Amino acid sequence: MNRKPFWMTNASFAMSAASMLLLAVTVMCACKPVYRVTEISGTFVQMDTSYDLPPHEKMQGFVNSYKTALSKEMNIVIGKSVQSMDYKRPESLLTNLTSDVMKAYGDEHLPNGADIAVINVHGHRATLPEGNVTVGNLYETYSFDNAITFLEVKGSDLNRIFDAYAHIGGAGISGNVRLVIEDSKVKNVTVDGEPVDESRHYNVVTVDYLAEGNDHMGAFRNAVSCIYTGITLRDVMIDWIKGQTRQGKEVNSALDGRIKILTTE
Repeated sequence: MNRKPFWMTNASFAMSAASMLLLAVTVMCACKPVYRVTEISGTFVQMDTSYDLPPHEKMQGFVNSYKTALSKEMNIVIGKSVQSMDYKRPESLLTNLTSDVMKAYGDEHLPNGADIAVINVHGHRATLPEGNVTVGNLYETYSFDNAITFLEVKGSDLNRIFDAYAHIGGAGISGNVRLVIEDSKVKNVTVDGEPVDESRHYNVVTVDYLAEGNDHMGAFRNAVSCIYTGITLRDVMIDWIKGQTRQGKEVNSALDGRIKILTTE
C-alpha cells in the first residue's frame, strides 16, 4: 500500500482545516435571518376640519397675517380680457397668446430678434378668464416658475422640433409659423413665409423646462447656444398685460390657423 509522506498529510490536513473554516463562515453568513413581509395592515385616516378644531391661536394668527397681505396682492386687477382663453391642441387662444408674447419679448431682448417662440400646452394650468384679470389669475395660469430661455438652434434641429409637434398634435408656437400636419407628420412648415433652412441658425424663445429637452423637445439639447434669463414666463406675461392696460388696450387672442391638422376622409 502506498502512503503519502507525512509532510503531504499535514499539508492536506491544513488545507482541509482552512476549507472547513471557510465553509463554517459561509454557513454562518448564510444563516443570517431573511425577512419577508407576511402581513400588511393599516387604517384610513380622514383628513378633515376636525384636526383644525380648536385652531392653534398663534399659528392661525401667523397664517392670517400672510394671507391678508397675499390676498391683497393677488386681487390686484392688472388688465381686462376680451374673452375666456383655454389651452389645448393643436392651437388655442391661450397658447397662441403666450407664444406671441414670448416672441415679442425675444424681439425686444435679442440683438437680432427672435425667429420663433415655443411653449408646451401644459405650461398653462388654468384658463384666463373673461373680464378683469388679476395677478392671482396669472399665478393660476402660469403656476410653474418656468424661466424664459433663449436658444440658438440649427435649422435641422428646428425641423426635428416641428416633427415632434406633428407627433404630439401641436402645442404653443408663435404666429409667424405655419405648420400643416397630416398623419402625425409634417406636411408643410414655414417660418415667416419661408421653408426652414437647415444650414442656418434660428433664435428660439422658450422656457427652461423645454430647453432641457422635456415634453418631446429633445432636439433643443443640441442647441448651439443657450441663454437662461432667470425671468419667469409668469412675470413676462404680467408685465405685458400691464403694458397693454397702460396703452388702453384689452387682452385679446385669435385662432389664426398657425397649426392645421389635415384629416383623411
